[in-house]
Amino acid sequence: MQRTTRVLSLTEVGKSYLGHCRTIMDQISVAESEVAELLGSPSGRLRVSMSNVLGDRPTAVMCAEFLKRYPDIELDLQIEDRFVDLIEEGFDLCVRASDRFPDSSLIYKRVGDLRVQLMASPDYLAQYGHPQTASDLSKHVLISHRYSGSNTFAFEKDGDIEHVTFAKQVRVNGTAFVRHIVEQGVGIGFLPTYCRSAVEGGTNREDSQSQVLVPLLQDYTDGSITISLVYPDRTYTPLKVQKFNAFFEEWFKSYTVEG
Repeated sequence: MQRTTRVLSLTEVGKSYLGHCRTIMDQISVAESEVAELLGSPSGRLRVSMSNVLGDRPTAVMCAEFLKRYPDIELDLQIEDRFVDLIEEGFDLCVRASDRFPDSSLIYKRVGDLRVQLMASPDYLAQYGHPQTASDLSKHVLISHRYSGSNTFAFEKDGDIEHVTFAKQVRVNGTAFVRHIVEQGVGIGFLPTYCRSAVEGGTNREDSQSQVLVPLLQDYTDGSITISLVYPDRTYTPLKVQKFNAFFEEWFKSYTVEG
């Protein structure tokens, strides 16, 4: 190490030593994974970074079911909206809500598209009216994820695009919190389709205390978010990563509402 009054950093020798240590740790991980596979039971700590849009009850239930199936895995899950450095930060994999692939050294496996709909509670619609066109939305309060960045949104119908600016927007940094506020009848919000507690003729798959949310502007094209599994390109992908990837894909395709 070399130290100045401001910075503590690695010397060239230190960087070389660190590189060798990482190689050794990767080899140990490969050896442990191969042994676990031979024994037929994945085990050990699994560090996962997951996008906030998936940080809600359905995904929590999925993780619980995964742990029941593989009780020897210790799940270390972080819900966050940033491009984590999997190698530097020691993550095994990332469930990413993005179609951007900035790092060619990683493996990106597209799982599918998560549909997003504009929703409101029945109480809100009873008080403020049910918008029939995109232009009607300008009079409503939008509860949105803080990363939306703008008060203006595009809506598509029959190939035509209409831009709408909401008069008031409340921003929070969690999709689950957006849903909870929308359920209280103070605004409308863009939510993943599985956040709708029930639909006409359907079954309530959410918590029994959740409000039924009503999808708006159903004759307009729904938005979507690309969901991908991202993990390091290694000589051998650990069994625990393989099992989580397969489990997540199965859950995603069976649980999310398809077009």
